[in-house]
Amino acid sequence: MNIKRILKNGIISGVVMGITLFIAGAIFSRIIYGPQFAPPGKFQPEQLNAWYFIWTKLLIGAFFGLLFTFFYEILPLSKRIKNAFVGFLYGFLFWFVISIWNLSHPLIYGSVNNRDQLFWLLYSLSGFLAYGTVLGFLYKKQNPKINVPSY
Repeated sequence: MNIKRILKNGIISGVVMGITLFIAGAIFSRIIYGPQFAPPGKFQPEQLNAWYFIWTKLLIGAFFGLLFTFFYEILPLSKRIKNAFVGFLYGFLFWFVISIWNLSHPLIYGSVNNRDQLFWLLYSLSGFLAYGTVLGFLYKKQNPKINVPSY
């Protein structure tokens, strides 16, 4: 396990994940919640500014980028991610597993809030897809001989 590789790949893919979360959050909140940007009472007035959302998403993205990259290295998934598309697929699968867990309890106990659930599903999906794609791109760049036919 190469700690330097985990740090580099985790931070880069996590920051891209954070930027994607910021953009997707703004787009999906506008579509789902309308012009008020968030459900009433969700945030304090000082939290409803772009800088708050930018730095929190970058911090969250970097943290989870490192965490997920560490898990990808421990479970030898990093050896299976050969390009951006495969990274995209693994990002989707990771999101799917986490989302099924998040949806299971509200569905069983009957407390699904459709607008909030839809927002979080779309929001987190966009972050995981960006994370997986960038991580796959970084792995491909670090291992250029992968997927090259030998004659």
